[in-house]
Amino acid sequence: MFIHFTFVDGSNPYICTSGKRLFHMIKKYYLEQTDSSSFNVLGNAQLLTAGKKLSAYQANQAILRDFAVEWQYNFQNFDFSMSECADYAAFFREYGKKYGLLREFEENGII
Repeated sequence: MFIHFTFVDGSNPYICTSGKRLFHMIKKYYLEQTDSSSFNVLGNAQLLTAGKKLSAYQANQAILRDFAVEWQYNFQNFDFSMSECADYAAFFREYGKKYGLLREFEENGII
């Protein structure tokens, strides 16, 4: 898995090579997908919880769910190779299992 991140503020670009690093980027930044394996980093992320206090587990679960929905929405706009699809499926399967979203991801066709 090689995913390229370009910072719109001019910072050095970043390439993540593992699901762990991808999840770190998802948690830390607002991202906009520009290609099947490229994202623009728009700024630091802050989870909008509407005044609720969430545990770290619940916050990570919400972040992963939001990323999966956005990824699925953008899927038709990019040409994903089979290996990229497999990498994303492995990522969503691993973290979906970790945060209790595996069944939801399977039902919604993400994995």
